Amino acid sequence: MLWIRLGARGQTLRVYRLHWAAGKTIGRLPAWLRPAALLYRNLRTLASYFLGAWTAGRPILAGREIRKALLLGLDYVYLADVPGDIAEFGTDTGTTAAIIAARMKEYDAMAARAPRHDRRFSERRLLLWDSFRGLPAAALPADLGSPHVASGVWGEGACRGLTEAELGQVCAKFLPRDRIAIQAGWYKDTLPRLAAGTRLALLHVDCDLYESAKEILEHGFSRGWIQNGAILLFDDWNTNRAEPGFGERRAWDEAVRRFSIHYSDMGSYGWGGRKFIVHRYSSPA
Repeated sequence: MLWIRLGARGQTLRVYRLHWAAGKTIGRLPAWLRPAALLYRNLRTLASYFLGAWTAGRPILAGREIRKALLLGLDYVYLADVPGDIAEFGTDTGTTAAIIAARMKEYDAMAARAPRHDRRFSERRLLLWDSFRGLPAAALPADLGSPHVASGVWGEGACRGLTEAELGQVCAKFLPRDRIAIQAGWYKDTLPRLAAGTRLALLHVDCDLYESAKEILEHGFSRGWIQNGAILLFDDWNTNRAEPGFGERRAWDEAVRRFSIHYSDMGSYGWGGRKFIVHRYSSPA
């Protein structure tokens, strides 16, 4: 194992450990290809780690279409008066969380000027989910067989960005701390702990793996968190060569059938995203 000091920021010493163990995914590759896959995995994770440190407190802009989709989604839930909080699953560098928080701040300002009877701009919470350890190890066949996992792009520990504290600092520039709820850990552990009666108006799903997306949708629909009229934005819809048997595409298709979801397909954004508005659904018998 090789440890690399990334330097100090304030009183926090940042350390990253390179992972040279092949693991199950890279271990299935031909022997001659494994060194390149290991190097690629470490360089990608290290680059994400550096980017996360650099963007703490000063997030870079996301792609123009992604930013536009998030802002329009927020405009929709506020102006159409869709009840519930705003949720992001997978925060990485904190860029999209900051975009969301900044727009929410603008609607807070509108609330002060709105007529007393107009409740559309009522305060909402920002709920943020991330492991802060990167991606989990792929376990289900639907992930193990996906091109991004098989190639090592989505290996264990990949996509690690800001720490929990750094993410909180970024979003606190726009919203009061008591309206930012960060759920740190694996979805299978944190989702069951969310309070009954939670309502979600917008979900930005940036979790990459099928298993993670499945867990989000399973809890969201089975526990009634997702409100009628809620908008879901899937950031990784077209990854894995847009194969419907993998990732977020498969998780959504299964959820639609299981919960009899009636929805409107609101189209694509960027090269990889797609958004949907939920009208109604039912729990399985």
